[in-house]
Formats: sequence, structure tokens, C-alpha cells
Amino acid sequence: MAERKRKNLLEKTARTFDLPGDVVAGLTRVELVGREELYLQNHRGILAYGEEEILISGGKLMLRVRGRALCLRSMTPTDLMISGQIDAVELE
Repeated sequence: MAERKRKNLLEKTARTFDLPGDVVAGLTRVELVGREELYLQNHRGILAYGEEEILISGGKLMLRVRGRALCLRSMTPTDLMISGQIDAVELE
């Protein structure tokens, strides 16, 4: 019951301020640009890092990025950008 009230409040807040619901709820948002760039918002940290695989915590899910010459281009406490040859993005 409390979860439903929370969800309704978040939806109402998003509509009132014309914000995307995922941003208001703090959900992880993934944007893939071609096969060379990945933007991730609302991450919870990098769990493993290598040139062929990067594992990122998204809170309730984990994101596994596989490819070649992967590089963490930028990172803030909430957002990050990965570049390189991205072959696969897996949600776990």
C-alpha cells in the first residue's frame, strides 16, 4: 500500500514539473549512441572495469557492457559515459 502511494506521488510530481518519471523516481537510465557511446544516469558505482567488460551497479539491476577498447570517458557521482566498440549491453 505504501509503495503504491509513493508511486502515485512520484507520478504526480513528474507531471506537475514536466519531468521524466524515471528521473524523479531515481531509476537508472541508459542511452546507447550507435555502437560507440553509452550514457548512464543514476548509477550506483562501477563494480568491475576492463577494456572488454565493464560492470555497473544500477541499484536494483546491474548493467554489463561488453566490447573492445572500452573506456570510461567521464564519471560523476550519478552519471557516466563509456566509449569504445560496444558489442553488447546486458541487464542483470
